[in-house]
Amino acid sequence: MEEYILCFYRWGPSENDDFTDSPPVESSTSSGVPVRDMAIQAELANLRAERDRLRREVAEKNEQLCDQHQLQKELAQARAQLQRHNQKLAQTNAALERSRKRARGGPYSP
Repeated sequence: MEEYILCFYRWGPSENDDFTDSPPVESSTSSGVPVRDMAIQAELANLRAERDRLRREVAEKNEQLCDQHQLQKELAQARAQLQRHNQKLAQTNAALERSRKRARGGPYSP
């Protein structure tokens, strides 16, 4: 897991600073990179990390959705098979009842 450090810096002068006659000076780190650029780079790194996390989450949700579609398809097939078995069972029960009536000598009804 990557860690990022985000630093916040004041953009404007404080109440006690008087820079009216001095030229603007941008602070920089020991490596010579301006502090504002470092803050922007840190924010970009955070945004990239968030983007990557969201991409992984979307991929995971897509996979779950595919799994759900497959399960729904299998469920529909199982329901159709159950309905066929129920119809076959109803036909068999009707034939059995007709056979029992004939065996008891009752009236024949096709």
